[in-house]
Amino acid sequence: MEDERYFWDLILPELVGLFRPVWGEPKLEPNRRQQIATLFAMRAMRRLIAIDSLFRKGFYLESHPLVRAGYEDWIYLSYLLREPGPSRCDDFEEAINKLDARVYDAFEALCGKAVADRYFKKLPDWVATFVGRPRSQTKSIPFATMADDVGLRGVHNFVYTYLSGLSHPDGRLHYIFDVSESGKKARIPKRDEKIEKRLALWLKWFTRRILVLASNEFSIDHEPFVEEYLIPIVKGSVNIGTCVFVREYNKE
Repeated sequence: MEDERYFWDLILPELVGLFRPVWGEPKLEPNRRQQIATLFAMRAMRRLIAIDSLFRKGFYLESHPLVRAGYEDWIYLSYLLREPGPSRCDDFEEAINKLDARVYDAFEALCGKAVADRYFKKLPDWVATFVGRPRSQTKSIPFATMADDVGLRGVHNFVYTYLSGLSHPDGRLHYIFDVSESGKKARIPKRDEKIEKRLALWLKWFTRRILVLASNEFSIDHEPFVEEYLIPIVKGSVNIGTCVFVREYNKE
């Protein structure tokens, strides 16, 4: 079959299979850390399905924001579970309330208090407590700070910069047009194993790290399934596809 020559089509079933040992059945009364772990695992699962649709159509430029989201989830979950106990998970919930307050404040500034109150009605107390505060008091933790905390600043400086550059408006014409001396014409998206494999490798690593961290909260160890991907690093054969294969917490 034609699809079998694509690396992504071979690894997708493998990745999906890693969810089953923990989330193949409903979880009853999960603790705080397990709740957060499950949230990030389900985000990872949905992302695989979404990016599969893009890869199969050759929409690689449009895939970059999703691959970046996979990186962000890995860094964020690493940070939340870095310290024992639920304190960072509780801070994660509080960050949502701060964000909602920022949305309310911005909407009120744009449309006026009467419209804001009519649209949002009564804000929950846990959100209202942050309304009106300076934005410096409600800002989220930068990903660079979290990357520092979990020992991944080197990975962050490369992959986040690269993926962000292609997730935002960009002047590189060749992603959208075929450019030649005769002019430019729209590029018709089609599958390309070379482009797809690099993105697939990155997303595979991000997803696997998320699953290792999330599964650990349920006493299931997926780390042995990851060891094989560190072999190129050990052997020194690092390239643009494998350079992100660094485990969190490995501070020098």
